[in-house]
Amino acid sequence: MGTYYIVRHGETEANQAGILQGHLNVPLSDRGRKQAEAVASRLRSVKIDVIYTSDLDRAKDTAMAIAKYHNCKLILDRRLREVHCGILQGKTMAECREKYPELFERFKQDPIGTERPGGESYKDLFDRTTRALEDIYERYPDSNVVIVTHGGPIRCLLAYASGKLVDPGSPTPNNASISIITRDENGWSVEKFNDVDHLEPLGDDIAKSNDDAYRW
Repeated sequence: MGTYYIVRHGETEANQAGILQGHLNVPLSDRGRKQAEAVASRLRSVKIDVIYTSDLDRAKDTAMAIAKYHNCKLILDRRLREVHCGILQGKTMAECREKYPELFERFKQDPIGTERPGGESYKDLFDRTTRALEDIYERYPDSNVVIVTHGGPIRCLLAYASGKLVDPGSPTPNNASISIITRDENGWSVEKFNDVDHLEPLGDDIAKSNDDAYRW
């Protein structure tokens, strides 16, 4: 059986401000670096065979914190990036709604298929992240794999493992949270969602996420 530890990157200042980052290469905040160290310590005792990560710095630096404790490959995969938000990147949801009201009406009608101008739809995100997951499984079918990615991709991967299409309004996993999916002869299963027990010693403010930026 393959076990896949799906980790969301540590917090950025844009997360705290509710800014859509998408493919913008925003670094971890001081708090995000502490979160990355906390999730790395949590996974230290787990035998990890390989680590996959989005190539954006906030995910890559979280993955590198985890990799310090494991003698394994760290593989960058662009398919694990957040949804490309196109013209919405760098703005808050309030700013986007005010500037592009017609676009948000389209989102209400079709939240999965509506493409962000210059970017992607959630269907695009679902397709590329689940292809990445299947490729990872093909290469590491009976392994313990860490996948460090972003809030949108985690929604997609968990929906896929549940046999569903992604719901853009589903709960946002916390920064530096761990979700676990497995695959055996019966297919994919979700074993755990949004585990943040390892963040509690850092204080309540660390454990909570202020990121609703990708919920339409």
